[in-house]
Amino acid sequence: MKMKKVLLGVCAALALISQPGMAKEIKIGMAIDDLRLERWQKDRDIFVNQAKTLGADVFVQSANGNEETQMSQIENMINRGVDVLVIIPYNGEVLSNVIAEAKREGIKVLAYDRMINNADIDFYISFDNEKVGELQAKSLIEKVPQGNYFLMGGSPVDNNAKLFRKGQMNVLKPLIDSGKIKVVGDQWADAWLPENALKIMENALTANNNKIDAVVASNDATAGGAIQALSAQGLAGKVAISGQDADLAAVKRIVAGSQTMTVYKPITQLATEAAKIAVELGNGNTPKSNATLNNGKKEVPSYLLTPIQVDKNNIDSTIVADGFHKKSDIY
Repeated sequence: MKMKKVLLGVCAALALISQPGMAKEIKIGMAIDDLRLERWQKDRDIFVNQAKTLGADVFVQSANGNEETQMSQIENMINRGVDVLVIIPYNGEVLSNVIAEAKREGIKVLAYDRMINNADIDFYISFDNEKVGELQAKSLIEKVPQGNYFLMGGSPVDNNAKLFRKGQMNVLKPLIDSGKIKVVGDQWADAWLPENALKIMENALTANNNKIDAVVASNDATAGGAIQALSAQGLAGKVAISGQDADLAAVKRIVAGSQTMTVYKPITQLATEAAKIAVELGNGNTPKSNATLNNGKKEVPSYLLTPIQVDKNNIDSTIVADGFHKKSDIY
């Protein structure tokens, strides 16, 4: 009788072990464009914590804005035998070969916040990036319905920078066509770096005898660089300027009046969803999508979140309420 009980116990244990769909520990490689930017540090921390609570192990590397470095880091992750690659690409145009290598090894690929073009990726999560550009342009034309506009694009190799511009032009084009808005310059800031934006803005002010009424800056880092140049000419606060990412420095500039707005993308939501999706992919499941986007190679199942326009009137009800920044840090 005792022996029979022991055998039954062993059988039950074996049945549990071999049950299909039982969660195994998922190994995730997270390849990040550039951890020198405040924005990506937040994404990393939230993603890693959420993945850990779901039983996954995350290995993170930052390319510091270098495409060769990012490719070798991804190869390193493939060699480590990760189940899932989560990639925030520096250059979304050059990763198709290394992703093909990952796919041959049976590794799933999630493009995080930026699309990877012409590559066999499994899933894409981001915000509605055209909408981001529309929010930026709309908030500026409310302040400056006509005048000289300077367009400050982001990194020319970032697919999102192109989507932001597309959204901006959806709003600006009718006013440009009617002659109300004159575009007095259009440049793209390599790697989104503030120092590049600073130089661009200095040159633009010189070329236009300081006659610039609004700057359509595509994120807070480039807005910060541009505002430095405007400050030097006594123009900070007099020229309307957009941003994006709700960086702490930018939110402080909005309070001080030197930056008009930012676009807040609830990163907690993005990173939390991304971790869930990565673990699902690692377990061989199909994550839920709410859109599909063509990346030149295939229709990619996607999950798109809604961005939020923030100016000094709604900082507390958005950024502070979400715990993204503390009130004491902002004011």
